[in-house]
Amino acid sequence: MQGVMLLLEIVVVLLLLVEVFIRLRARRRRLQNKSSAPVSSAAHSAPATDLPRIRPEVSSVDAVAPSVTTTGGAEQQALSIDDLLNEATIYLEYGHYAQAATVLRWYVDLNPHETRVINQLLDTYLAMADIDSYAELLEGLGEKPGAAPMNESWWQERVDTGLSQDPGNLELLVLAEKVGMTIPVPQAQTQNVVMAAEMALALVSRNPDPAYGMAILWRAIAHEPQRLPLYAELLRITHQQRRVEDYINTLILLFLAVGTGGKTLRERMLRVGEDLGPHPLWETLAQWNGDLEVLRRLARSRHLEIPARLSGGAEDGR
Repeated sequence: MQGVMLLLEIVVVLLLLVEVFIRLRARRRRLQNKSSAPVSSAAHSAPATDLPRIRPEVSSVDAVAPSVTTTGGAEQQALSIDDLLNEATIYLEYGHYAQAATVLRWYVDLNPHETRVINQLLDTYLAMADIDSYAELLEGLGEKPGAAPMNESWWQERVDTGLSQDPGNLELLVLAEKVGMTIPVPQAQTQNVVMAAEMALALVSRNPDPAYGMAILWRAIAHEPQRLPLYAELLRITHQQRRVEDYINTLILLFLAVGTGGKTLRERMLRVGEDLGPHPLWETLAQWNGDLEVLRRLARSRHLEIPARLSGGAEDGR
């Protein structure tokens, strides 16, 4: 029974949209006919100094709900804004978020100052897990003059909500900078989000917080452990913060990634690390004989998680 009702509602919506389209075309033709009609005799007899009558501005409601001429010549409103928003509400009640988003987005594009509908559309995108559209809407609202009269706390809350679902979304990170937010460090529940090397490096360059940068880079190394720029950036941050243990952990994974073929790189990074102060592992790493299993045992003794691609197997035969 619910399926039948839903089908009927969809048919009604389609019919309404067709009706709006037809009436818009009719109104456009009517306006064209008026503009091309001959000037009346009364107009010819008017004084030349008379100013032309200025047409009042059409409101956003008129733009969405056009008027039509009835048989008797009187105009009536074809479709009200409330009718369209009610249709979106029905879609949401039945879980048809994509259809609701289409209607709501159309309305918000015409009325970018309507906070209630903006919030409804943003919540719809969240329900769809469509963070790209979520970020695009926020970015567009921030660029339109006179749009989105929300306060700073509203912007921070909306950006933070989007980043909690997609911490690597560049558009949201740019917005976070604009509203003066401190970008949150990725939490455990977001560790399953794939972090590509290019994305990680872009995020770190945008956020000076070392804790955030380290968290992002460790996740990227777990996903792409052969990308040397990730190690270079992580070594730079840990050295700058004088975090000797984190520097050594990064160095162990770097040794695993480059193997015996990166002697020059290994030695240079080792010398830089020794500037942080004495540590028994400097000598251990300096005397490493190329046995990858030695590094793996060292990593496990330090409770350092080894990326799957560096944990053994085909890589050892390089």
